[in-house]
Amino acid sequence: MNITLYLATNNMAFRGSSDKLYAVNNGKFLGLVQLLAKFDPIMLNHVTLALKGDISDHYCGKTIQNEMTDIMASKLTNIIISKALKSTYYSIIADCTPDVSHKEQLSLTIRIVNISEYPIKINEHFLEFFNVNDTTGLGLTEIIIGALKDFGLNISFCRGQGYDNGANINGKKIGLQKRILDLNPLAFYLPCGSHSLNLVICDAAQSSLYSINVFSIIQRLFTLFSASTSRWNVLLSHTTNFTLKRLCDTRWEAKIESLKAIRYQISSVHDALFTIYKTETKTPDIAHEAQTLAEQLKDYSFLVSLIAWYNVLFQINVVSKAMQAKDMNLVQCAEMLKKCITFLENYRTFGFKQATVDTKELAEDSNIDPIFKPLKRVRRLKRHYDENAADKPIRNPEKKLEVTFFNPLFDSCLSSINERFEQLNEFVNIWSFLFNLDNLPNKNELLKLCKQLQEQLTVNTKSEIDGAVLCDELISVQFFIKDKLSNVENEINTKEMTPFFVLNFIKKHCLQELYSNTWIVLRILLTIPVTVASGERSFSKLKLIKIYLRNTMLQDRLNSLSMLSIEQEIAENLDFSSLIRDFADKKDRKVTF
Repeated sequence: MNITLYLATNNMAFRGSSDKLYAVNNGKFLGLVQLLAKFDPIMLNHVTLALKGDISDHYCGKTIQNEMTDIMASKLTNIIISKALKSTYYSIIADCTPDVSHKEQLSLTIRIVNISEYPIKINEHFLEFFNVNDTTGLGLTEIIIGALKDFGLNISFCRGQGYDNGANINGKKIGLQKRILDLNPLAFYLPCGSHSLNLVICDAAQSSLYSINVFSIIQRLFTLFSASTSRWNVLLSHTTNFTLKRLCDTRWEAKIESLKAIRYQISSVHDALFTIYKTETKTPDIAHEAQTLAEQLKDYSFLVSLIAWYNVLFQINVVSKAMQAKDMNLVQCAEMLKKCITFLENYRTFGFKQATVDTKELAEDSNIDPIFKPLKRVRRLKRHYDENAADKPIRNPEKKLEVTFFNPLFDSCLSSINERFEQLNEFVNIWSFLFNLDNLPNKNELLKLCKQLQEQLTVNTKSEIDGAVLCDELISVQFFIKDKLSNVENEINTKEMTPFFVLNFIKKHCLQELYSNTWIVLRILLTIPVTVASGERSFSKLKLIKIYLRNTMLQDRLNSLSMLSIEQEIAENLDFSSLIRDFADKKDRKVTF
């Protein structure tokens, strides 16, 4: 079982071309058995008896391996479901991707506030991969609801949904989230924050010809260098810190990583292009492409665009990466998004001058003239007296760059963020008074907010909380915590009464019954997911486990290996003695008379 767990948690293949001991290419499992036999006399004796045929059950066959992985994975699933049942409330996180055998795999993850131990933790646990044939909202709903029933999770206790922004999921009429809401109106849906930010960037990248040109040049640079090993070696000989990256609309950090290599090594990349231009004499098309790209890198307008885009992407990427944390909650997400919007608004107003200053320093370091190219005179058609007059053309190249590139870039970012995070803002308006219980509003306003929250948590005239009682509890718990913290040192080293802090305080002092409404509402708040990053992480494991050499792997084996690999923190603490008893009970063939 230790060998099985080791191979599973490290995403390794078990079997080779032979399934016999001491045969060539008999796989890692038998190889480790043979290795242990060199040092362990018990294992050596077992292997010797197996080779002689003196024992019928040597426990080294492929069937036994599958049974052991199934037993351990089943135990892990039971532990996770037990935690979810103790937590009462949970959220579902789901995402789809095709595997190496071109089958659509649905990853199902649950998010819980683990209250079974102190300190309280926010956990996101993988449950299973499902082979999906129908990716419509109805097909996905049937799979998820059926899976929850099989796991013993009641859909009525679901308090959140986290998906990407696909139309089959995000649809307001027949999408997955709407069908789940029809079954349980308290399963609050929030689109994935990281996906939404990535779509914000994709929208902004199409905001102007300058933005399109920036990413087009970056992609052409990567294509030129990566198409030949000799040209790539030329690039590596000039650049030492970062390498060029391929652009990709679906990877969250693709654009910032692509820009970073150019932003901080533009002179080195220019020198590499010049070297290729000089050496590629037999391929004039490659030499011409290198020369053209080198001239475009020396364009001062391109440098300004590059600096502005890098500053935007850096700020958005910081927020996106923070959102991907497993313990990220609605409170922190709203605060970080608010700071991001403030940055974009300030940069929209004052950033162009700062960008030109930064560009001038970069141009001087790269021996580039910090001068905008004069604009070409555009011939205008003659208009008749009854036609509308055209706008007066901008003659200043710097002003034109600001008007046609800089302003549309930030206008697109801000409008797209406000549109894509509209649902998050609605949640914030309802839940925001719980973000910091140290700064509660006056009692009348607090009572109004608590009543509003009670309506939000009401289904068929039944609500999880009582708004009036919640108002009194919040005022009381605020005073109680301040009184306690004035007498003892604060263990968490924070002065803000965040929901997570208050939950731990209630848990530590066993105040769940005294502040029952507060206990419930804060758990629901922290259960709502803001990203589907855990689902994306499970896809990373999927691509490590089901590779092209193992593309015929059955779904049950894939799920068992995935569970042991993804939840290896729990798997490492499994009690093997109980697992062996389960294995023995499963193989017991004695007849009871």
